[in-house]
Amino acid sequence: MKKIILSTLGLMLTAGAFAQKSTDSTTIQRIKAANPVQAPLTWITLGTQGGPAPNARRSQPASVLVAGGKPMMIDCGDGAMERFAAAGFAPTQATTVIISHLHVDHIGGLQGLIALHWFQGSAGSVPLTIYGPPGTDKLVAGILQALSPTEEIARAEQPDKWKMAASVKVVILKTGADLVVNSVRVRVVQNSHFDNPPGHPQDNGTQSLSLRFDYQNYAIGYTGDTGPSDAVIALEKKVNILMSEVTMRGEASRNAGRFNRRPATGAAQAAGQRQGTAQQPYENIHFVYQHLSPESAAKLAAAAEVQQLVFTHLAILAQTDVIAPTIIRQAQQFFKGKIVVAHDLDRF
Repeated sequence: MKKIILSTLGLMLTAGAFAQKSTDSTTIQRIKAANPVQAPLTWITLGTQGGPAPNARRSQPASVLVAGGKPMMIDCGDGAMERFAAAGFAPTQATTVIISHLHVDHIGGLQGLIALHWFQGSAGSVPLTIYGPPGTDKLVAGILQALSPTEEIARAEQPDKWKMAASVKVVILKTGADLVVNSVRVRVVQNSHFDNPPGHPQDNGTQSLSLRFDYQNYAIGYTGDTGPSDAVIALEKKVNILMSEVTMRGEASRNAGRFNRRPATGAAQAAGQRQGTAQQPYENIHFVYQHLSPESAAKLAAAAEVQQLVFTHLAILAQTDVIAPTIIRQAQQFFKGKIVVAHDLDRF
């Protein structure tokens, strides 16, 4: 019992240290300055950095959608639980997460979330439900295997501790899915993030998903990572807010310098030859056709007739606060509604 109490106290102190580190003066001022929208849905940006690059001011992609007072995590990049606490939620409230795709920057915080949910729960507790594209089941199984030594230690001290595998369940989402999660209608389409060439999804065993959330006649859309996509335009038609990724082309080119050419093969290669993209450098395919520039995001938002465009997942090397006016200026050429560049812990 003494060991258990000390272990629990140690984890509490560690979590407290993380929360204190994340809520610096800038963050606190931003939280105080926020004016929560009195709408049926509230979207909180936990992490707004795009790509698996550490950033002292921005955490990896993760958000919280709140409906009826219940939080639902959308993507779970590294640092998500630290930001979840900074947003004012207890760890035990993280019982639902939806993953848009399986790139590392969107799933890096899952191991910590799974471990924390299991540690704080017991037999009879509500399992953590993870919704995600094909391959999410394999990902979670691997995380559980990696955590098995930790589970063995705990169960040696507490033989009646619930099994970690019982603390989490996976629901696979595919394009066309239409379901209700926590009283929120969730619709899903496959986007163009894994297309190579455009219009031809890679055969990689999974999908990259865009999401739409409807609750009490209010709608928020989430592009996830995508390039230009008619399917996403149709999905996000007339949402109140569109949460969109953004990549600056010049920034993308420098960031992509490490990539080699990766030509398409098979049917995709034939299609690429017809479209003239088969021999393009991978950086062109990835950052032009698989991501959104401010201009292309604005065109998508305009075509979807959304009310507000919010940029998150900033795949940008420059200081984003410095370059934010440029992002907005470029987007305003094609979208006349309200445009915002989000920070961590902003509320919409």
